[in-house]
Amino acid sequence: MNKGKFYGVGVGPGDPRLLTLRAVEVLQSVDIVAIPKSRLDRESVAWEIAREHCRAETKLLELEMPMTSDQDVLLEAWRAGAEAVLSRLNQGLKVAFITIGDPSLYSTYSHLLQFLRPELAPEQIETVPGISAMSAAAARIHEPLALGDEPLLILPGTDNLERFLDLPNLVILKVSRTLPEVKASLEDSERKAVLFTRIGQTGEDIRTLDDLDPSGKIDYLSLLLVKMGGKQ
Repeated sequence: MNKGKFYGVGVGPGDPRLLTLRAVEVLQSVDIVAIPKSRLDRESVAWEIAREHCRAETKLLELEMPMTSDQDVLLEAWRAGAEAVLSRLNQGLKVAFITIGDPSLYSTYSHLLQFLRPELAPEQIETVPGISAMSAAAARIHEPLALGDEPLLILPGTDNLERFLDLPNLVILKVSRTLPEVKASLEDSERKAVLFTRIGQTGEDIRTLDDLDPSGKIDYLSLLLVKMGGKQ
């Protein structure tokens, strides 16, 4: 029997033109595209980005990956998703798991791979990197993420943000739930801070720190670039 192959494909931040050539090659060659969804009745941003690069006959495998901090729920979702993928791979099919941005950066793909790696030979796995949202955000305003010997810190949230305000370059992800606290922490610091929402997608929004209304609702797909150099 032919061995199946599992691909983790980064589809970039939002613009379908920002997929790599290798990502397009994979999407046009696989039998199945696996799509993570927070709920099965919701649309998938990753699929909206990738769909124009896929063949009409490509089958879809929707995997429910709930938005929760409950580790037991998450483990069960990852395990179930991996089992669904593995059953297709064992049929000799090629499966591409698509993910926004890069599959190696805070992606569900890495969690599935923990379950799949013991079941697959190394040659049955390929990870296809993608352009991250933070890279697209920096390019959008023509600012470097970091220069020279400067460090760059990526924070998956805002706990203890004050500890890191002396660093020259910060990327804050998952900022939508704690914007008031973030704004309060940054207001007295000499920092440039720019909020990016749905970068490269319909509804893209770019605002400086002074333009942010902490009481307003911020889309989940938002990040904040924070740099030394005075307020912007």
